[in-house]
Amino acid sequence: MFDILNKFVEAAEKVSSDNNSMRERVYGAYLDHLSGINTDDLPEEIQVIYESVEMRLISVTPAGDIGDDEAIYLAKDILFMADVMQSYHKP
Repeated sequence: MFDILNKFVEAAEKVSSDNNSMRERVYGAYLDHLSGINTDDLPEEIQVIYESVEMRLISVTPAGDIGDDEAIYLAKDILFMADVMQSYHKP
């Protein structure tokens, strides 16, 4: 599960950067770090959030076609999930 924690930490860093638009950061965080995670490997409290973020990002055609407001909400979900994952790994 430590590998999954690292994926969420890296995804949180990506959505928190200022390099690209929020839409690009959210898609990048998902594609580069979060895609392909098995929800059974996640804490139960974030499984449904992960699934909803994933479904929203993979169901959009063309890819990347989400609004700025939605991208902000998805970024907040990614940051929340990263916080939960970190709370499960505190010494």
